Amino acid sequence: MDVAVAPPAALPLRVNVRRVVALTTVCGFVEVIGYKDVGGIYPAIMTGNTVQLGWSLAQGAWSRFALLAFAIGAFFIGCMIASLIRRHLKRPPLELCIMAVLLVVAGIVRGDPALRVSVELPLLALALGMQGETISRFGAVSLQTLVVTNNMVKFSDTFVGRYLSGKNAAKRPSLADVLLPGLAWLTYSLAAAVGAIVSGLVSQPLIIPALILVFVSFDLIRFPDH
Repeated sequence: MDVAVAPPAALPLRVNVRRVVALTTVCGFVEVIGYKDVGGIYPAIMTGNTVQLGWSLAQGAWSRFALLAFAIGAFFIGCMIASLIRRHLKRPPLELCIMAVLLVVAGIVRGDPALRVSVELPLLALALGMQGETISRFGAVSLQTLVVTNNMVKFSDTFVGRYLSGKNAAKRPSLADVLLPGLAWLTYSLAAAVGAIVSGLVSQPLIIPALILVFVSFDLIRFPDH
């Protein structure tokens, strides 16, 4: 006789909230440090880099064009490596720990300004690419912690659907649908501000996002998302 197996319980909203806040904090923090270190180029915001690439091409600013092309290529390669790791490991906590190690190494390398473009930038791109590949779902909500614009669009749409579009319960977005993308944008912005300040005060600011990733890794082990 077949025995029915109960589906795994959904994670409480507070668990997904702290994970979104933690991971977007890492992204905003790391992005602003990379942006400052490499002279106005983002480790993982490819929309901004791609616009700058086209502008540099139009202006004939070939040294800037080459630097941006290097940053974009590093991110592509980082995402491919991250995808290979994800497909073989299939253990998000371990992948986040690898990402934490990459941030620690990048923090050491950034002490030498000559290595910031050639080594630090690819390490940061690989680390953030790994984060994007590792966790993109929080409970029932699909969310990319790297992509601010998409989260703003999601928040706006779900906010209207939940609070401004009548009482159709069948199509009404959940509180998590509204809260998580909104928090992702807000946290990203605040983390960028904190990262900009902290990077001028301490010699190893990338230790902070590395420790946050270790915390999320333990959280994933304690509360696995089925």
